[in-house]
Amino acid sequence: MDVTGVLFDQRFLDLHAGSIISDTSVAIVELVANAWDAYATDVHITWPNQQTNTPFAIVDNGRGMTAAEFDRRWRKIDYDKLREEGTQSDPPPDLVGHTPRKAYGRNGRGRHAGFRFSDPYTVRTWRDGSEVTHEVRRGVTQPFDLRLVEERSDVVGHGTEIAATPSHGVVMSAAEAREIIGTRFLADPSFRVSVDGIRVTFEDVPSMLLTEIDVPVASFGTAHLTIIDAAKADRTTRQHGLAWRVKSRLVGNQGWVGFDDERILDGRTTEAKRFQIIISADFLDDAVLPDWSAFNASSEAWQATRSAVHDAVRKFLSTFTAGRRSEMKATIRQSLAREVSKLSPVGRDRWGEFVDRVVDECPSISTSEVEQVANILAKLELSTSRYGLIHKLHEMPSGDLDQLDQLLADWTVRTARIALDEIQTRLKLIEELDSKLRNKALDEVADLQPLFERSLWVFGPEFESIEFTSNVGMTEVIRRVFGVSTLGSRNRPDFVMVPDGSVGFYSRDAYDDAHEVDGVSRLVIAEIKRVGVTIGMEQKTQAWKYVRELMDKGLLTKTSTVTCFVLGSKVDPNEADDTTHGNKVIVRAMSYETFVRRAERRMLGLRSRLRNAPFMQGQDFDGQPEQMPLQSEIDFAAQR
Repeated sequence: MDVTGVLFDQRFLDLHAGSIISDTSVAIVELVANAWDAYATDVHITWPNQQTNTPFAIVDNGRGMTAAEFDRRWRKIDYDKLREEGTQSDPPPDLVGHTPRKAYGRNGRGRHAGFRFSDPYTVRTWRDGSEVTHEVRRGVTQPFDLRLVEERSDVVGHGTEIAATPSHGVVMSAAEAREIIGTRFLADPSFRVSVDGIRVTFEDVPSMLLTEIDVPVASFGTAHLTIIDAAKADRTTRQHGLAWRVKSRLVGNQGWVGFDDERILDGRTTEAKRFQIIISADFLDDAVLPDWSAFNASSEAWQATRSAVHDAVRKFLSTFTAGRRSEMKATIRQSLAREVSKLSPVGRDRWGEFVDRVVDECPSISTSEVEQVANILAKLELSTSRYGLIHKLHEMPSGDLDQLDQLLADWTVRTARIALDEIQTRLKLIEELDSKLRNKALDEVADLQPLFERSLWVFGPEFESIEFTSNVGMTEVIRRVFGVSTLGSRNRPDFVMVPDGSVGFYSRDAYDDAHEVDGVSRLVIAEIKRVGVTIGMEQKTQAWKYVRELMDKGLLTKTSTVTCFVLGSKVDPNEADDTTHGNKVIVRAMSYETFVRRAERRMLGLRSRLRNAPFMQGQDFDGQPEQMPLQSEIDFAAQR
C-alpha cells in the first residue's frame, strides 16, 4: 500500500497550541496581539452571547493579507514569523509618519486562537483591492483544513476579520474581556480596542490592579506613572514593560530596556511578565526625536526625567521582590559558606554588605549572577592584589567589559598571559631599539648587543629559535661555541667596541647521526655600526673576514650556513643587494629604518595599534622609566 504525507492525531492541535486554544483569556490576548502585529489602529470585538446567539468576531484595520500571504502563513505549522516578517511591524502605506512597532508574534501559533471560540471559524482578509474568505476547520488526518469560501475584487482598504460560528463553552463576559485586554494593551493610545462597541480604557482595569504615581522632575515638570498589574504572569514580557507617552502618543516601543540600553528589570522574572508601566510626560515634547523612535539623549529634561522615573519604578518593584530578594540572599550565603568562612571578620562583613546592596539595588540581576560575583569578591578578599582588579573593572567602559568577557570565553588567563607577555616583551624591545638606533647623541652602542640577542626573530623566522646562543668575544666564540681552545683575532674581538661599531655572534649547534654535537649548523653575525655610518663595500667585506677566519681555523664545516647582517644608518645603493660567498655565506646590508620596520611588520603592526597600552607608556625594555623621549615621538612632534 502506498503511503503519502504524514498523519496527525486529532489531539495534535491541542498539544501544539496549548492554552491558546483551551484558555479564553489567552486566546483573546493572542488575537488582539495579531492585530497589533498587523499594525491595526482600530480593533472591534463582538463578544459571544449564547442568549442572543451572537457569535464571536474580531475585525481590525491592519495591513491585511493577500491570498498568497494567507495561504503561506495559515497553512504552515510553526510559521517562523521572525524570519519571514522580521521583529518590526511596519505601518500600512496610508499611515504616514508612524514608526514601526515591536512585533509580539514569533511562531504563528496565535492564529489557532479562533478555535477557542468555534470550530469551524472563518478568516476574511483584504488588501490591495482583493479580499479572500476561508473556512478553517479541525482536520481528521491533519491538524486543520482550509476551504476557500469567497473571493472579491475592487475592495477598499485593508484589514482582517476572524468570525466564529455560534459560541460553545465561552462563559467569560464582555466586561471581563475588556479587563484582560486593558491590562495588556493600553500602552499605545493609537491602538484602540473596543468590545461590543465599548472602548477599552483604564476604567476597565480593576482598581486593585491599577496604581498611579506622580514623579516630580525638578525644573521640568511632573511625570505621571500608571502601573497596571496583570495579576498573574504571562508567558512572555511582550505585553509589558515601560511605555513612554508624550501628548497622547507613544515614544518608541514599550519594554524593560530603556532607550539608553539600561535594563530596568530582568525579563525572566515574574514581575517583568506582570506589570505594564505607562509614563505620561508631556513636558518632554521638545526632547522627542522627529521620528518619535526615542528621546534626544543629550536633552537635560530627558536625562533628569529618565533618572527620576527609573528610580521610582525600581522603588515600586522592590515592594514585590522583597521575599524573593531575601530568599536570594540566603541562597548565596549558604552556597558560599565555605569560601566566606576563610575571610577575616571585617572581610565577612564587607562581603555581606556587598551581597545585600547588589540584591537590593539591582533587581534585574539573577541569583546565579550575584553568586558568581560574590564568589569572585570572596576570592579577592583572600588574594594579594585585593581589589585592584575591581578598580580596573570599574574604570572600564561597557564596551571593554564585553570584549573582556569574549576574551575570557576564548582564552584562559594563563594562556592569555603567556601570549601577552611575549607580545609585551617584543613591543617594548622595538621601542628601545627604535630609540637607541636613531639617537645621534648615543656614544656607545655595545649595550645594543643584548637587545639584538633577543631580536634575532626580526631577521626572519628561521632565526627565531632558543637554540641560538650569543658569545662575548671572538676568542670566547672559538672556545665555547666551537668547542676548541684556538685563539681568535685580537684586533677584532666579538661583542665589544670596534672602531665603528660592535659585533655579535649567534650560533646553533649541528648534530651527527648519534645525536652528538658536531660543529655549527647555523651562524648569524650581527655587526652594528655607529649612528651615521653608511654601509658600503668596506663594511660588508669586514663581515666576510670574520667568516674567513673561522673557516681558516676549520671551525665551520661545509654544511654550516652563515648569514652576516651589517646594520648602519644608511646603505650604499650599490651595496643594497646581498653578497654571497659560495652557497653557504650571505652578507646582507640593512639600515636601522629597515630593521625597525621589519620588526613592526613581524609583530603585525601592533606597535602603533597598542601605542596607548599602559606597558607602552614611558617604560623602557627593563621596565624603568625612559630618560629621554623616543625618537618616533620626536619625529611625530616635528611633523606637527
